[in-house]
Amino acid sequence: MDNVNDRNNKIVYLPTDVLVPHPHNPRTDLGDLSELADSIKKVGVLQNLTVVDNGDGKYTIIIGHRRTAAALIAGVKTVPCVIVDMTPAEQMRTMLLENIQRSDLTVYDQARGFQMLIELGDSVDTISDKTGFSQTTVRRRLKMMELNQDKLKEVSSRQISLTDFDRLAEIESLEKRNEVLESIGTNNFEQNITWALKQQTIGKNLPLAKAEIIKLKARKIELHDTWGGKYEQVVASSSIAEWNPGDELVPADVIRSGKQLYYVLDEKYGRVSFYTERKRANPVKRPQSEIDREKYIADTREKLEALSTTANELRRNFVSRSRLTKANERLMLDGVVNAVMLSYDKYCSSGRGELVMLLGMEWDYGHADESDAKMRDSVNANYEKCVPTIIYSAFGNMDFERFYTRYSGAFPEYQKNKMLTAVYDWLVSVGYEMSDDERMLYDGTHPLFVDKDKEDGSK
Repeated sequence: MDNVNDRNNKIVYLPTDVLVPHPHNPRTDLGDLSELADSIKKVGVLQNLTVVDNGDGKYTIIIGHRRTAAALIAGVKTVPCVIVDMTPAEQMRTMLLENIQRSDLTVYDQARGFQMLIELGDSVDTISDKTGFSQTTVRRRLKMMELNQDKLKEVSSRQISLTDFDRLAEIESLEKRNEVLESIGTNNFEQNITWALKQQTIGKNLPLAKAEIIKLKARKIELHDTWGGKYEQVVASSSIAEWNPGDELVPADVIRSGKQLYYVLDEKYGRVSFYTERKRANPVKRPQSEIDREKYIADTREKLEALSTTANELRRNFVSRSRLTKANERLMLDGVVNAVMLSYDKYCSSGRGELVMLLGMEWDYGHADESDAKMRDSVNANYEKCVPTIIYSAFGNMDFERFYTRYSGAFPEYQKNKMLTAVYDWLVSVGYEMSDDERMLYDGTHPLFVDKDKEDGSK
């Protein structure tokens, strides 16, 4: 204790019982201290703490909260310290900068730390320079603090990656962000974030699509109007989320025909299709009950289609992020065996397209042989990255695989699908987590498979 007052950045040894944690330590969870405590038992505390003198015989820890806690567990009586003079603001800034850069810091604590630095007067540029994080990352973490704080604290205990919060930040609506936040760290998050981002794109593209429709002078009809043969579809249902504003909605040759165009627009699911009217001598008036039934069937089918399309995106996203490893090699090969046994075709041309996108290549159909050779070389150079996609492609074209019947005009009923079942069984074996909707589609328990009209006997 003789050297306690020597404040020229010299190391002094202080008893652990005079050290107190900082009341505003941004790190709320010190984590597992057992390994650090074992190390301290063997070799002692090798890195000094930074403390400030409280003037009452006690010293507040600025840097070294984990080391102090571990030293207490290890039974160490004194620890090396450097005593410094700092204002309260300087203390906070030092603790934040020290902790924010730690890889084991929870996402909530990191975001809270950035917010505190902003409140202390630092700018995004300054925080970026001091911490080494990009300005984009800092802004995204600050965006987290806009979320409902009670919900944020609640979910922060789950196994959540910073990437999950980065994706959440892509949702522009704060209300929607808070809604999706509830599922972060659960098996439903992938589905919810994918659907929310798709809805966001639909919301942006919808006014532009409507403006294009007005230019076409197309007349709006309802989906049930298309039943019965009065209208002929000339442009199949297409996704507004995947439509690039400025591209044509209707092919030029259809427009040149001069026929009156009609359109069906589903704003919720972001799909539009176009029709022309067939010539009919004697239009048949249909009973309202029949029209209501067709509306119900069409709505159920649309909901199932939206869920299945999203599920397909989730599967593909998982596969594109997967890698072949020694640990999963046997499971990956099992996937190939199942695919070969169940595949409708021995060779799936769609697989080549998947690899072209994954590798970021451009396929030249005019020089297919050269393109094919380049792709093979690229696959060999990125073998671990490509194997999961090769396996997935071997199952066939999953875009059109469904767990329900697709008979025109009939209520979509649950239907076993050996191919899709095998795909899910394989994906789950290599770490995929099915959302609740996927699980219910898989085993036939989804509420959408229940025909309410038959249940109440009204039809």
